[in-house]
Amino acid sequence: MNEPSATDDRYASRDLSTMSALRRRGFLAGAAGLAGAAVLPWTTATEAAAAVPATAAPLRVVTGGRARATVLWWGTGSAQFAATELRDYVQRITGVRLPLRVAHAPGTTVPEGITGLVSLAPGTGREATVPASRLTDAGRELSGAPEDSFTVLGDNTHLLLTGLGDRAPLYAVYALLERLGVRFFAPSFPAYEGHGEQIPNTPTLTLPPVRRTDRPDWQLRRQYAEEGFSHTEASLPPLLDWMAKNRLNTFVYPTDYLGLGVTTYDGVRTVLAREATKRGIRIETGGHGYDSFLPKADYPQYYESGGPLFDIYNPEALDAYIDRVVTFLRDRPEITVFDCWPPDVGAFQKPILDRYGKPANAESVVVNKLVQVLREELPGVRVERIAYASTVRPPDPEYACDPEVIVDFAPYSRNYDGNLGDPEVKANTGLADALRAWRAGFRGSLVMYEYYRRYRWRSLPVRPLATIAGDVAFESRLGLNGMGMYSEPGDWITYEPVQSLVAALAWDNSLDADAYLDGYLLARFGEEAFTAVRRYYDLTGLDPDTHAVTRLTDTYTQARDALREATGRAKGAAARTVLDRLSRNIDIALADMRIGLAPANSAELDAARREYRALVHRNRFNGVCLPNMQAWWRWNGPAGQSPYDDARIRQDVVDSYASPAAGFGDPGFLALVRDGDAAALDVEAQDVDFAGHTVHWTATAPDGVVLEPASGTLKVHGTRGAAARVTVRATARAATGAQRITLDFRLPDGTALVSAQVEVAVS
Repeated sequence: MNEPSATDDRYASRDLSTMSALRRRGFLAGAAGLAGAAVLPWTTATEAAAAVPATAAPLRVVTGGRARATVLWWGTGSAQFAATELRDYVQRITGVRLPLRVAHAPGTTVPEGITGLVSLAPGTGREATVPASRLTDAGRELSGAPEDSFTVLGDNTHLLLTGLGDRAPLYAVYALLERLGVRFFAPSFPAYEGHGEQIPNTPTLTLPPVRRTDRPDWQLRRQYAEEGFSHTEASLPPLLDWMAKNRLNTFVYPTDYLGLGVTTYDGVRTVLAREATKRGIRIETGGHGYDSFLPKADYPQYYESGGPLFDIYNPEALDAYIDRVVTFLRDRPEITVFDCWPPDVGAFQKPILDRYGKPANAESVVVNKLVQVLREELPGVRVERIAYASTVRPPDPEYACDPEVIVDFAPYSRNYDGNLGDPEVKANTGLADALRAWRAGFRGSLVMYEYYRRYRWRSLPVRPLATIAGDVAFESRLGLNGMGMYSEPGDWITYEPVQSLVAALAWDNSLDADAYLDGYLLARFGEEAFTAVRRYYDLTGLDPDTHAVTRLTDTYTQARDALREATGRAKGAAARTVLDRLSRNIDIALADMRIGLAPANSAELDAARREYRALVHRNRFNGVCLPNMQAWWRWNGPAGQSPYDDARIRQDVVDSYASPAAGFGDPGFLALVRDGDAAALDVEAQDVDFAGHTVHWTATAPDGVVLEPASGTLKVHGTRGAAARVTVRATARAATGAQRITLDFRLPDGTALVSAQVEVAVS
């Protein structure tokens, strides 16, 4: 990758015309010009051959401050919700609320595969009929298309939005809204402060005739919660909302991540099922760990082989595992895919390998038996296995997967400086060969589990967009059928364009990623800031696992300079808000690099870790960084490590994101001498939900350690935290050795927030 310099002007020629090559939608920036009959053009390879005459009359929707059309809906799935979305967005665009009615049942005229529809009918009378001819036309457009394909057919007499399957009417509505200039950049998480979407404003709205049909290239388009540090009941509705707007169709939430009882499906089930159902989104669960259903502590008789996997070769053990899975799924009928993955371990125990030869064969034994049982017991549930680590290559022919299985290929050890199929990227060739082997021997659904936003990257700004597009091109040629990646609301802003591009490519494998990025940047930041912000994104494409800290420091420094230039040029609150968050993130990245540059066992290293910890904590609710286990290790260093499955640390992080406000102490470690000099401790409070809060804090110290003051009140709002300076002294009565100060936080109504600890060493 060639890194641009501050004087590089090769971006100057980029403008809106670069988007003309896009097939689907992209992020056209012309929404500001929406007025009267002005509607953004669609460019699509699937545009119907019978073009609509340019001179045909438009459909009047809102004119003169009055509703001129009615929203109709009929059917099941997402249809009713799609109709309310269309009505509500039109109101946000024009200020006028359209009438909404249930359409008369179309009867036998409904084409096969259509389960619901939305339409715009001229006038606001009581008539609620969808023309049979328009439905027939939709049937012709959708003939032979896969599930989720949608069509938008309209003229001045009627506009129909429908498609194949439960999600299609909603997809069609969002496609129409995009044509009207609405941009669905991100979920409406609090850190965006209302700038997750772009909605134009006009008092008059008319729609020219349109004839557009679009269909997905991949049928499995997924978003994973994975470890779920910052996913909460409050974050799930906006996340699933964004998923539907970006044509994703499956959300994956673990049954019980690592078996710790911290991130659990049942903990969010009510909200998840409600929000997914009204959008037609599939729910998938399961994940690493047969032991989540067959715990070793409860069933020691099934673990005589002495390892993390139950005795797969024991029919009684296998039946017990499957019985528990089936019971779990039967009690949760909303689940449509179950991830039957082994524990996340490097090796299977020897007795199992002695019996089956290799891990992939043993995994097939479990998966195929579960498929066989579910085929009879719960035929609506599919089973997924993972090709990962020791099972990344396919099983032997005698252990071949049942063709109804979904195989999730997870190239964990790959390099992101080049696409998976590039023979020049030697780190990836073995994985690419394994993927080819799977495709050659397995004709069922083979999909990608990708790590385009990795926990081990510690929220560093990594956007390998060209690599992502190259991956999809390679995987599409192999005949794969889907893709998914995981997310965290805690650092969504850092990875916003990655999430958007992955969703877009999952729908349209041929999308031009470079042009897509141009359109995104123009729409998100405006033409004035485009050149500088494009330079920033080009500078943040490196895989940090494959480059030295000196190289990363240099590119991140250049990226920070580009952000400063973009901030000076940006216009509008939305652009400035996102640039503020990106600037906070690059400051954290540079602090992270200073840890890597500091000499071992030095005061400089201690200072770098303290700075990094403070920046992560101060920005953990601003959408740019996540205090996950890898970040925790980074600021503590080798001497202060906790295991990856430390449930207490994970629970504190999860609880913090679920709270309205939070607090911490800076620094996290104090060294005191009895009757020696005092040390300074800052007690800081933060706004988690961006609603504004008054936070009362109390500090409790061990005997002989004096705090002045020991309590106080802080007011926080949005990104504006607050801090109180505390003086800490160790008297002669203090015990030597390791001690701890506990900081308790609460709201005025008595609501207790997550407490924080400050480690103290007294000598």
